[in-house]
Amino acid sequence: MGRKFFTKMISLVLITCMMVTLFAGCKKEEGKETVKEDTDNKKVTEEIDPFGKYEEPVTITAAIRTAGTNQIPFEGSMWDKKFKEYGINVEIAWSADASQFDNRLNTSIASGDIPDILPGISAQPMSTLVRGDMVYDVSKVFDYLSTTNKKWLTTGAGADALDSVTIDGKVCIIPTNVTDLINNCFPLFVRKDWLDNLGLEIPKTIDDFKNVALEFTKNDPDKNNKNDTYGLTIMGQTNLIMDWGGLYGFFGGYGVQPCTWYDGMLFYSKDDDGNVVWDGTRPEVKEGLQLLQDLYIEGAIARDFPTMDGVKVMEDLNGGKAGMVFGVRGLPMWAINKTILNDPKAEWYAMNMPTKDGSHAPIFAFQPVNTGYAISKKCKHPEAVIKMLNIATAMTDPESPMFNPDFRDTTVSGPSIIGITNPSYERVSNESLFEALEKKDKTNIDKYMVDNYDKVMEYIDTKDPELWRFWNAYYPEEGHAWYLTFGLNKPDMLKKNEWWALPTDSMLSYLPIYKKLAEETMTKIITNNAPVSDWDKMVDEWNELGGDKITEEVQNALK
Repeated sequence: MGRKFFTKMISLVLITCMMVTLFAGCKKEEGKETVKEDTDNKKVTEEIDPFGKYEEPVTITAAIRTAGTNQIPFEGSMWDKKFKEYGINVEIAWSADASQFDNRLNTSIASGDIPDILPGISAQPMSTLVRGDMVYDVSKVFDYLSTTNKKWLTTGAGADALDSVTIDGKVCIIPTNVTDLINNCFPLFVRKDWLDNLGLEIPKTIDDFKNVALEFTKNDPDKNNKNDTYGLTIMGQTNLIMDWGGLYGFFGGYGVQPCTWYDGMLFYSKDDDGNVVWDGTRPEVKEGLQLLQDLYIEGAIARDFPTMDGVKVMEDLNGGKAGMVFGVRGLPMWAINKTILNDPKAEWYAMNMPTKDGSHAPIFAFQPVNTGYAISKKCKHPEAVIKMLNIATAMTDPESPMFNPDFRDTTVSGPSIIGITNPSYERVSNESLFEALEKKDKTNIDKYMVDNYDKVMEYIDTKDPELWRFWNAYYPEEGHAWYLTFGLNKPDMLKKNEWWALPTDSMLSYLPIYKKLAEETMTKIITNNAPVSDWDKMVDEWNELGGDKITEEVQNALK
């Protein structure tokens, strides 16, 4: 007894010492000293304070992407005043709304006169700025990052994002709007009530998937004694090889990805010999196209799919005509949410695309940076930009002692100029929602998930069809889209693109050619107006028009 008591006391003392050390370390990280070299290459000690105020105010110039005529001007706004508290005066160099922003940005870049901060820039201007050596190496002022921003940018999804914008050891962009790579899954949504009506199981293999598509087409799955249903709906007019309603999720079943990501990028992987190849050259693409052609011939894909847009696809889904579609986790909220209003027995089931052997399909992961902030190489106080980022995070992060909810509402606080979010926030907050729903206790739920919790529970109690979408999206059970994404899918299912960087100039120039060629060829093959072997002809043509050049760039970069 005495020995156990002594052991407990020792453990308590050690834990206390560790906590004191830990908190002391955290406090020190927000204000610390580093050794650097001055202009004479002499080592000097510099005080680093991520929230340090300037005794003599400094000026930072910035561009703003405006949002409508009702937007609060930056000058005199809450953000303007907050930055001034730290001795940072922000001057707006120019502003433009979304329709004019890119033109204004390109003019600014072409003139060689960019402000200290360029916000929300996409892949093409990013590439131009980097190629023109116009941006500051952000890694030089990383010591000024607050503890929270350092964690968000250098671990997990943030680290993946930072890696993709690091060129020759220089961090060229501050990535924003980054989320966990696990978000990249494109589920297959299936009418579960139709499966039940026909005595079918959830498809586990591609053969099962084909059978379900045919049964939905030929055997009256809604039991209305009419031949008015079909298996798989495809948005052929716009999204055939990208985004929801297209075939992006379909090819996961074959382990290959000939479709493009949102920034237009192609997917590269290693073959059995370790060579990096473009997935469009893999024979499994033609296997998938053959299945789609078979389904079209059997009537399991709509005859008019090449002209179908999002409106028509949603009409067929909500109107009880189509029984399957590939999409993103948000479909229950806005694309299939009216199905239950037309058929109270309707039930959608979200799942990963089945594979040939019943194993898990990969979740294809592209470099996660679509937009970011650039700091001008001519900026005189780049560390002030990082301090602005720290202030922005501290004012908007609910976990921060400086948190003020008014700063999260730009209609109240005005434009923030700069800011990033926690890449893991959506996953972590949804995990808290799942746990709360399982325990029927929202005590410890993320406060921004309380409304979703309440609506799911209200649907369970009332079966109000207007609330069905929340239950179908969030309930922690197989078949629910958010739970599939954040509860069932695991990081080891990710298959990362071998090209993990911003698109090159060649990629940005040539990829629209591929999109047009691929869409035209896939459409002809699926509608049986061309043999599946025509895909090889398309690959040859694409390679001549730019594909070979891009693949060579990728292979050389990865040597």
